[in-house]
Amino acid sequence: MREVMKWDYKTKDGNVVGHVIRLECENELSGSKSRKQIIPYFKENGQSGIPDNLSKEHRIYGLDTVKDFSKPIFIVEGEKCAHALYGLGYQAVTSLGGCAQVHLADWSFLHPAKIVYLLPDYDVAGASYMQTVYNSIRQFPIRPDIKLIAFKQHPKADICDYLKTLIGKNGWNELDSLRNHAEQEKVKTAFEQYQTDNVEGIPAAWTFIITKHKHKLISANDFKSLKLPKRNMLLFPWLPEGSINMIFADRGIGKTFFALSCALALVNGDEFLCYKAEKSVPVLYLDGEMQATAIQERLLKLSGDGETKAPLSLYTPDCQDNDYTPDLGTVEGREQINELIEAVNPKVIFIDNISTFDRTGNENEAESWSPIQAWAVQHRKKGRSVVFIHHANKEGKQRGSHKKEDVMDAVIKLKRPEDYIQGEGAAKILVQYTKARHLSGEMAQDIEATLHDEDGSLKWSWEQGDILYRQAVKMMKDGLSCRDIAEELSIGKSTAGRWKSKAQSEGLL
Repeated sequence: MREVMKWDYKTKDGNVVGHVIRLECENELSGSKSRKQIIPYFKENGQSGIPDNLSKEHRIYGLDTVKDFSKPIFIVEGEKCAHALYGLGYQAVTSLGGCAQVHLADWSFLHPAKIVYLLPDYDVAGASYMQTVYNSIRQFPIRPDIKLIAFKQHPKADICDYLKTLIGKNGWNELDSLRNHAEQEKVKTAFEQYQTDNVEGIPAAWTFIITKHKHKLISANDFKSLKLPKRNMLLFPWLPEGSINMIFADRGIGKTFFALSCALALVNGDEFLCYKAEKSVPVLYLDGEMQATAIQERLLKLSGDGETKAPLSLYTPDCQDNDYTPDLGTVEGREQINELIEAVNPKVIFIDNISTFDRTGNENEAESWSPIQAWAVQHRKKGRSVVFIHHANKEGKQRGSHKKEDVMDAVIKLKRPEDYIQGEGAAKILVQYTKARHLSGEMAQDIEATLHDEDGSLKWSWEQGDILYRQAVKMMKDGLSCRDIAEELSIGKSTAGRWKSKAQSEGLL
């Protein structure tokens, strides 16, 4: 084999601390690619090899090319690639020993850098090399802007393979300096355009620190620049994509009517009350309580016999050949429900209700809810939204442990309005948010919904705003005093007084 190239490793000041040579041996077959060997010489007396105590700083090739930290610095894998970029007038570095020893190099010299480009070889080893470099640089207190440029012309492609495609009849062997090459300016212009067109952010997988148990950590700086999937609003304003939610109410209020109406709006890209679905999405509705005939009757009254735009898949016990409903409180039950979910791939899953689909644990114990919460989080990670339907307790709160609400995005409470008289007129429901992470102002106001029966069809109407305030104004018009109104509505007398002043200023009295 013969020596075809020698690359000197130097300090910042230009002192040689070692070198690497490239040996080649041509195969007997004409036109075949040469075999090569890369041999380092860093031991005393000019012996080949790398001493165990070699300074980490001396493992960087190209240190002497870095003169201006305000300009880009290119990091490549291999002396050949760094030498080629230096020949084009760029600041370019690499480390000794390739992917296997990149972690031994000292990259701290990059602290003052403004922008760094990582140019990995287009293979697994190349990506691993650059990820190791990135892990070193990202620890800097003030780190440079880090970009990545890949060369995907073919497997294992690197910057030299790309540059070679830019050079015409004059040719280039990838080893000789391009400093005085006739096509240097043309190559530089093309390369800089390639940078503009192909620059990428750091892969998300690189930004995490992974423990031996596969838990991941990410710095705030990395997290702020992480490209996360856009979270679309499925049913504006309360039901976003990839969320966990709850609707709860006392018996007989209309939980299923409300939840089915939400589901129908979702599959049809339609409106329900003040809620709006921008597009139709598939929904899975798991009912564990009602008779199939009752569900069918409600669907027909709410939506007629027309087809939904997206699938609304229903699970109801009456249509099963077996005599049990899957139990979310058990591993087997969660697996069975996952089978239902995978069969139709919904964007939203309604669980109606918790008591029928969680029969194993004690709903008053937080630990009993933990496996179900973990199950819901796993579906949230897949971009699915889960809506649990639940019962209220005697105090009007959701029944059982409040741990259920820990990961909820929105919790909706349904109740009767204070002035509602059972059996008189249409059914009325007061819709209130007891938790709403992403709602504020008018979006979080109460809604008074009315369900009318019109010639056999059920229609909703609604008003939004401060329902108690409107009730108070009505009482004021009827001549009640602020004291009487405060007692009737369970509000403070001062609140009733402020509402009276407000109603007078609005011309309502």
